[in-house]
Amino acid sequence: MNSEDIRFNILRIIALLVGTIIFGTFAYHFLEGWPLFDCLYMTVITITTTGYREVGKMGVYGKILSMFLMFFGVGIFMYSINVLVPALVERRIRRWEKMLEKIKDHYIICGFGLMGREIAKELGRDRVVIIDRDINKVESAKMKGYIAIHGDATDEDILEKAGVRRAKVIVGCMTDVCNAFALLAAKDLNPNIYTIAVLRNPEAERKLRRVGVDLILSPYKDVARKVFAMLMRPATVEFIETIMGRKGDSFLLEKIVLERGELIGKTLKELDLRRKFGCMVVAIARNGNLILPDPNIRLEKGDVLFVIGKEKDLRKLDKLI
Repeated sequence: MNSEDIRFNILRIIALLVGTIIFGTFAYHFLEGWPLFDCLYMTVITITTTGYREVGKMGVYGKILSMFLMFFGVGIFMYSINVLVPALVERRIRRWEKMLEKIKDHYIICGFGLMGREIAKELGRDRVVIIDRDINKVESAKMKGYIAIHGDATDEDILEKAGVRRAKVIVGCMTDVCNAFALLAAKDLNPNIYTIAVLRNPEAERKLRRVGVDLILSPYKDVARKVFAMLMRPATVEFIETIMGRKGDSFLLEKIVLERGELIGKTLKELDLRRKFGCMVVAIARNGNLILPDPNIRLEKGDVLFVIGKEKDLRKLDKLI
């Protein structure tokens, strides 16, 4: 049902309601002889079944009219629900479908549990698509403003519906088995998508690596490493937390792998990334070694650059890679 049909139905319901009020007002006036305003008041409280006392002594014909208006008023109310609610739900579904058709470079989160909610909260509403088998969680996600799909994330049709071929990242926050199947299916549909799995059981890490998951996050290991780093290298943790905790136009630390592009074969001094893009190379990983950046160091194919800068500046730099 399109917007014109919805508008027509709304106008029809309003016309029925206004017509009933006018009819009831003049009918009470004719049958009971009350003033028109009292008749209007009596008609409204009768149609809405409010239950206030009558404005005056009522005869048999007035009571018959009241019963007719009660049934007719309830009928209009039920009719409006049957007509408008399905139309509004259909319109809402179409709006979600249109948003899914347009969205790209987005993040797909499989599972809207505690972990899925926290991840979605950090990523923002406009770039996230939620998939969950629990309809209550799907509705909860929609209430929070996310695009959400009810279905099994291991099903290729559901992944297609979530726009997996245009997605940038897919995150598995389900059971380890479901994560493995879902991420494997996502890789099959989109080989370029970056896959992340959140472990439930540390023993499943080896199996997930076998299916080619790009990044495996273990809450137990990650917390243990953070505690160790906080005890041994508190400044490093504080620096990372400062970057990650800021909102808006903040600095980001990005990893860039040099496989092709204009950066290969040039020195950092020649590139002058700080002046041209507002970015800075803070470290270079080469052949398993970590190198502190020197203005005269020449970049080679296979180098991994760790670059700090604002998101908009890093996007400009990506075009040269």
